[in-house]
Amino acid sequence: MELKKYQQKTIDLIKTYLKEIQFFGDPKHAFISLTDQPYKEKFFDKIPFVCIKIPTGGGKTLVGCYAVTEIMDSFLKEKMGRGIVMWFVPSEAIKSQTLRKFKDRKDIHRKILDDYFDNNVKIFSNEESLKIRKEDVENNLCIIISSLDAFRKEKSLQNKYKVYQENGALITHFENIECLDILEKDESGIIKSLANVIRLSNPLLVIDEGHKTKTELSITFLKELNPSFVIEYTATPREESNVLVEIRSSELKDEEMVKLPLILESHTQWQAAILQGVLRREELEKIAKKEKELIRPIALLQAEQEKEDENKITVGKIRELLIKDRKISEEEIAIKTSKTNDLERVDLFSKNCKIRYIITVNALAEGWDCSFAYVLISVANIGSKIAVEQIIGRIMRMPYAKRREIEDLNRSYIFASARNFNEAVNQIISGLESNGYSKHDIINATATKQKYEFDVDRRVKEDFVMPLMAIGNEELTFEELIGEKFELHKQDAVFEFKVHYDADGRAIIDIKENDKWFKGRQQTLKLTYQDKNCSKKELIQWLDKKLRFTMLDKEDKVKFLEKTINEIKGHTISDLSINRYVLLIKLDEVINNILVDYSKKIFDKLLKEEKIKTIEFEKFPEIITLSEDISQEFNRNYYTKIDKLNKEEQRFIERLDLDALTNIKFWIRNREKKDPFYLLGWQRNKFYPDFIAVTNKGNILVLEWKGEDRISNEDTEYKEKIGKIWEKLCGGKSFFFLVHNKNIESVLIQIKKL
Repeated sequence: MELKKYQQKTIDLIKTYLKEIQFFGDPKHAFISLTDQPYKEKFFDKIPFVCIKIPTGGGKTLVGCYAVTEIMDSFLKEKMGRGIVMWFVPSEAIKSQTLRKFKDRKDIHRKILDDYFDNNVKIFSNEESLKIRKEDVENNLCIIISSLDAFRKEKSLQNKYKVYQENGALITHFENIECLDILEKDESGIIKSLANVIRLSNPLLVIDEGHKTKTELSITFLKELNPSFVIEYTATPREESNVLVEIRSSELKDEEMVKLPLILESHTQWQAAILQGVLRREELEKIAKKEKELIRPIALLQAEQEKEDENKITVGKIRELLIKDRKISEEEIAIKTSKTNDLERVDLFSKNCKIRYIITVNALAEGWDCSFAYVLISVANIGSKIAVEQIIGRIMRMPYAKRREIEDLNRSYIFASARNFNEAVNQIISGLESNGYSKHDIINATATKQKYEFDVDRRVKEDFVMPLMAIGNEELTFEELIGEKFELHKQDAVFEFKVHYDADGRAIIDIKENDKWFKGRQQTLKLTYQDKNCSKKELIQWLDKKLRFTMLDKEDKVKFLEKTINEIKGHTISDLSINRYVLLIKLDEVINNILVDYSKKIFDKLLKEEKIKTIEFEKFPEIITLSEDISQEFNRNYYTKIDKLNKEEQRFIERLDLDALTNIKFWIRNREKKDPFYLLGWQRNKFYPDFIAVTNKGNILVLEWKGEDRISNEDTEYKEKIGKIWEKLCGGKSFFFLVHNKNIESVLIQIKKL
């Protein structure tokens, strides 16, 4: 499955963080290096603890599955893809939904896990895990889906929680183990409880809606589970969270995941709010019939309460108004409350489904994600603390995660009863923020010409296309440089691989590279029969699956692995199998280096033969969606606004935008993986330079800003080489500059002459 850009960005940042931990040796300095933000150790001390901020509708669970594979393969590689993952969710509704996804082998979430862990995945609810077997944990990745409440540990209620109780079904987990300090004990010794089984496994903790673990009690029981790594997902991080990745609502909109902006209309009379909401839904249905795919817009109506009360706007009163005043058919109306569930076993996406109106109070607050929901009509007293903010997220998802041709279907709508518009706005903004959105995502329905704040137009009216490097009439790609004739198994792959291993399962792994020794963490491994008695064929099959080089032929890759394994001297297959994750990392590096070296030779050959040239492909779009804009105005920006920059980049672009540089016609902030211009050489990743400028003479300037700490590393050296090659291929009208604090003045002097 191809991830959305923001999802891939999230996984890439997690991977980079894991590499930084390996480099620095601790999670704190790795986090500071990557984010330039302080790392908070209050909750979990030296245990890695990071937060991923993704708004409602962004696919947190999907990203969570990919993150598990990365963490298990890197930071927790000594677990061999086995052990326990505790996946905590905030409620029973979310727990049921997550269990349903993870237990269905056809579901994409389960497929990701099965594919990565060779189908050695077992899913348990916290109730089912009370009978988890020792062999389950030793031979599989066991994911236990549990609500937070099932583990809350209050002294006065401890007997109530089965996870902490003595459990004879778990006795085999405690055979021949030391009386470790991490385990709970009573007067008779170690308590054979599920909590102690989890502690023994040193689990990875995944916390869905992490902001709901605010209390010291919640943090205490999580910490007492002896975690090895803690990762939380939330739309609203708490102050104590270490936010590694922050995805903004505009990024979801840009990827066509959500309906934004949200259009708000308020009425003092609740009946008027319903009337206008119904009319809007009916208009949307007429529009939706022009779409190729089925879209049946649904309105959610939020009552004050379910129980009948003449002083309250109840579910019954709303239903009566719809049927009697609006003449809506009963089969089009469903009720979803704590007592009534007309949606049970109903497929709202079916073309045969009649439901167009769903009346609730707050039963849709969690675990419900029908993308046909377009309209929220809240007739609860908007000034009160009724949970209107909890169900705003239910109307945000875009049908089929695909932008619709008619703009009205790309928006979501709220009709609220309130004394005045400002009162409604404040409550709705609170709801948006609790779902990871912002006040910029909302528009007053009366401001018909107002547009989404993060959608910006071109300031410069002329189209602009950048020359890209190409072979023939096709864009240059790494895969094309490797080509079909390349044979990996014919390449040399001799490297030192030292493993110190004893029969107790203690391993210290040292790899020598460039006369430096990289020492792995010393671990006591729970070795199983499968690890120690793995055959060469099984090990190669495992490595083949994990080494994901799509441009390589499978048979060729297997031959290379066979050859490599045979050339590693002084170690048995058992040694290599036990340390397979360390071997995997080394082989990934070796193969990548071989491919890059080969690609460089082909690139140089094609360059010498003048087969690489530049061709114009895709123009910069007329409208772009920003992630987070800056309020500053610029004179010569191609667009009316730009994405947020770091301080050094902003100072540089301010200099470029000055009136003193009268020869600059316009400049563009070139956004990574979003804008059409990039440079590609003999390495796998595309390089997106930071800025592009065009002079009055028609010269094109490509400018890459570098902080002082990165001026003289290999990556910067490579980028400068590629930039200069591109400059030469453009034939004298395009120029590449690597800019930093020490050369900024000389670069600006050169720019003035162009």
